[in-house]
Amino acid sequence: MRLIERPGSTRRLRVRSCACSSGRGWCAVVLPLDTNAQWEPEHTTMRTSRSSSLLRLFLASLLFLGLGALTTVHAQDTNEDAPGDEPVAEEQGAGFFAVGTQFTDLAPLNDRLGGAGYPTFASEMVSLGGGGYGVVANRLMLGGEGHGLLTADGSFQGRNVSVGGGYGLFNLGYLFRPASGLRVYPLLGLGGGGLQLDIENAGTADDFDDVLDNPNRSASVGQASFLVSLGGGLEYQFGTPGEGRTARLGLRAGYMVSALRSDWQLGDSALAGGPDASMQGPFLRLTIGGISDSDDE
Repeated sequence: MRLIERPGSTRRLRVRSCACSSGRGWCAVVLPLDTNAQWEPEHTTMRTSRSSSLLRLFLASLLFLGLGALTTVHAQDTNEDAPGDEPVAEEQGAGFFAVGTQFTDLAPLNDRLGGAGYPTFASEMVSLGGGGYGVVANRLMLGGEGHGLLTADGSFQGRNVSVGGGYGLFNLGYLFRPASGLRVYPLLGLGGGGLQLDIENAGTADDFDDVLDNPNRSASVGQASFLVSLGGGLEYQFGTPGEGRTARLGLRAGYMVSALRSDWQLGDSALAGGPDASMQGPFLRLTIGGISDSDDE
């Protein structure tokens, strides 16, 4: 609070709930007379710290992946004895490994890095991950997936600079089978993830005391996001499960929407004025799973 004054004589007023050295209570202040003196709020900026956003979203991602894995197992167990229009030889659930490309919005971050003399990074990042899903009632797909995002490192004044990220999703889809062994599906994913900027000192240390003498060797800042994935995929199963070698190859594509983002954070401290970079953008990845080599001889 601040006090606005104009010249004039004085009078004594009592102000309720004024913070005094003895506690909260009645305080006496002297104000100018004939000036309509008043208390006005000072224009201050208040920003709620979201120091635990990254941790919460990381735990939520793990929860999504756990739910997806449990759903996969449950759906497989449920459908083993359940009648349906799918051939018995085709597996209901599927696990997969995925590799591909994730396009991100790193332009605001690159502007800040380039302005400070640091290297910039391509928005197309390599995506590595995996997941799984189960099929309920021969149509509904429930599962989860997680991916790490990688890009080439750079250097600045003897420091290694890198940008990466990762995310986890809970997926909901609807399965179509236009041909034997072929699956086609739209897919909706909800989850969380984040980007991370690492600046590491490439210096060396001969013993433990060297580290203590110069502990300021690196910095890592991150930003968390709530993500919505809109896309679809197709898979084709080669071979018959339980009868020799089998594999399931697939392709997934879509668009990642970064709905909500936290402040950039250094440890537990939220950083003001961070760049508005995000993981939003299209993605394309190849999936492979269902590999087995069982012979009934």
